[in-house]
Amino acid sequence: MPTRRLPALKQRWSQLPIVLIAITGIGLSVLTFFVVERREHRAAEAEFAARARNVALVLQTGMNGYLEKIQAVQALFVTAAHDVTRSQFDNFAQQILAGHPAMLSVSWIPRVTRAERLTHESIAVQDGVAGYRIKTVNKDGSLSIAAENDEYFPVYYTLDKTDAKRVLGLDLRDGGPRQRPLEIARDEDRPVASQSFTLQSGDGDKRGFFLVFPVYRAGIPHDTLEERRRGLIGFVQGVFQADVMMKRIVAGLNTPIDIFLFEANSESPYALRIQSSRAAAPPVWQPGKADPRNGPVWSGALRMADATWRMTATPISTDLKSASAGWSILLAGLLVTGIATLFMHRMSRYTAQLAGAHEVATELSYTDTLTHLANRRAFLDEIARAFETSKADDRPFAVLYIDLDQFKDINDSLGHTVGDRLLEQVAARIKASVRSEDLAARLGGDEFAVLQRNVSDVEAAEALAARILDSLSAPFSIGSNELFVAASIGVWNSSGDKGTPESAMAEADLALYRAKEDGRNCVRLHDSRLADQTRERVRIGEELRGATTRGEFELYYQPQVDILTGRIDGLEALVRWNHPVRGLVPPSSFVPIAERTGAIVPLGGWVFGEACRQLRVWKDLGIAPKSLAINVSALQCRQPTFERDIEASLKTWDLTPDGIEIELTETVLMEATQHQRSVVERLRQLGFKIAIDDFGTGYSSLNYLTTYPVDRLKIAQQLVFQVTNDRRHATVVRAAIHLARDLDIEMIAEGVETLAQATFLSNEGCPKAQGYYYSRPVTAQQATDLLRAGRISAAGRRRGNGSLSVV
Repeated sequence: MPTRRLPALKQRWSQLPIVLIAITGIGLSVLTFFVVERREHRAAEAEFAARARNVALVLQTGMNGYLEKIQAVQALFVTAAHDVTRSQFDNFAQQILAGHPAMLSVSWIPRVTRAERLTHESIAVQDGVAGYRIKTVNKDGSLSIAAENDEYFPVYYTLDKTDAKRVLGLDLRDGGPRQRPLEIARDEDRPVASQSFTLQSGDGDKRGFFLVFPVYRAGIPHDTLEERRRGLIGFVQGVFQADVMMKRIVAGLNTPIDIFLFEANSESPYALRIQSSRAAAPPVWQPGKADPRNGPVWSGALRMADATWRMTATPISTDLKSASAGWSILLAGLLVTGIATLFMHRMSRYTAQLAGAHEVATELSYTDTLTHLANRRAFLDEIARAFETSKADDRPFAVLYIDLDQFKDINDSLGHTVGDRLLEQVAARIKASVRSEDLAARLGGDEFAVLQRNVSDVEAAEALAARILDSLSAPFSIGSNELFVAASIGVWNSSGDKGTPESAMAEADLALYRAKEDGRNCVRLHDSRLADQTRERVRIGEELRGATTRGEFELYYQPQVDILTGRIDGLEALVRWNHPVRGLVPPSSFVPIAERTGAIVPLGGWVFGEACRQLRVWKDLGIAPKSLAINVSALQCRQPTFERDIEASLKTWDLTPDGIEIELTETVLMEATQHQRSVVERLRQLGFKIAIDDFGTGYSSLNYLTTYPVDRLKIAQQLVFQVTNDRRHATVVRAAIHLARDLDIEMIAEGVETLAQATFLSNEGCPKAQGYYYSRPVTAQQATDLLRAGRISAAGRRRGNGSLSVV
């Protein structure tokens, strides 16, 4: 018996390692199966969380974009040099609302006191709002005339996609949910969002909210609560439909995620549910804060002004089970090593995918989507790092601020699609002009910048700027269009300057401003003198605001005479600024600044109206000149109400246009858009005479003389001044006179100061002139005396206009 059991025992003992290996293999297989399932589940949750964060980032960016649109309307009122008209508001608001169905309305809500109410209502009726009264909403939803109050916040201007007539005049100071956001915005000087509410124009399940921005009176501090309440002039309000807004923001995503949004501090029992996938169901408001389902949940916060929206996200597909074949792992116990290797491979792949998704999200947040250059955020971060590096090892660098000249005209005339393609090609040329260690960026619109590292001296920065200008000088081919653009560049260099990123950008912008002032298509370096001059221009620009309404401007008149007889043929109206501190300021000191800041528009309107008034006076006295010349800027021509405004001035003073000559520069005509061309043509059709001012100092091409049938050429003073002592100037003036004669165009010379100059012009066939030789610009009363005399005698010229006090 024992001898028989020994082989059996040996056989059993020999099976023990196999059993142990099998048990070990099965155990390892089971253990590996659970490890794989658990880790893949975690990886899937991590991937979902990354996607949810990316969706939250997209939503926050989109909400910020809508906030900035209302902020842009606020900026319209804050920066306006005069009261914003209803038509200006409508034109601007239409651009804001265009292509954004989530924005239901944009409104201007002025602050109206008890004493101002009747005037306010009367002005609104005169402005075309029939039956306008300040109204309030009754408990039954009907409207009635608002009771007497100390102040009102009525809807005055509005562009509303639902029912604008119903809301015009509606007083938002109702003691309820409309009034509270206004008071907070006023007292704390910040944008405020209302709680969500059911929209009256919706279908019962449409909810939205509104944003308000306070606007304070310009030039008055509003640092304290009392100052803010006293200086408030009104609010800019935007109303949004929440579900449409959120769906539009995530429309371009294809991430299978369920999103639930609700206001954190609201008593509303509703949550907005949207899906960020191409096959998503429409957004819907549903009871409850979220529907987490079975699966991972991600939560975060979104901000809209001062309101906080809680976001809860869950995956649309909740299948987070391990994608590996667990049953094959159990059967293939002896392949544990291979399965473990496969597992590690899959884990590394998931890790790489997550890292790649993070890198893409990071890159998008620092990249301009149109040009693929760095964006403003990335550029400012790099400048900050350059400052830190420079402090450590004194490594210098430079900042180039680039702005395209007349890009707006291309955008307006050829459309935004052509404009975008042009910006892409400009970006490519700028990037090709810089070194690999430098950083090119698009800051927004047609503004670009370059961070030039390791710059040995300022000449290197100037050389780079010159390369960029040279690269942009070649024509751009976009479809069937061949376009030419130029750029102005401001340069700031860190040598000897330990400023801040903000000061570097500001000073580069000051240099860019100077490049624009000096004729564009050039490079200017920042220095302390430039900064002082630019700050002086900024101060003048601020002082220009309201100068028209304060009555600080005055028109002077310079006679235009027949050279042979001295007979006064016409007058040119010239504006002067009677500054309360600076004294009499000549146009050369403030007109360019007025053109840059936009103040030239109200100033030009005042000049035209005042000139018409004075011409009416002279007509009534029977001494009106044959023509009165009035200068008009390009910015005035671009205004949609330009023609209507000048026709209104003529009607006010009972004048016809045949006695008025409108002066335009060569530059204005050469840079005219299609809209401006039609304006010039219609001015001639109305009966105005058109004169080209400063002829000979603008563009070399004379093609515009065939495009615009002008009435008169005015030879520039710079050319006339040298005709007697510079052969080249004399040749140019002689050619201009002959050109005008051959084209049958009237000719007049500006800036004649001596008898020799007048004799030269007369001998060459120029019949008329104006300048100090005949008369300086004089006041309206002095011009009246000259018109009564009818001519300026040689004796009078030698005495300096006789007894007239000249300026």
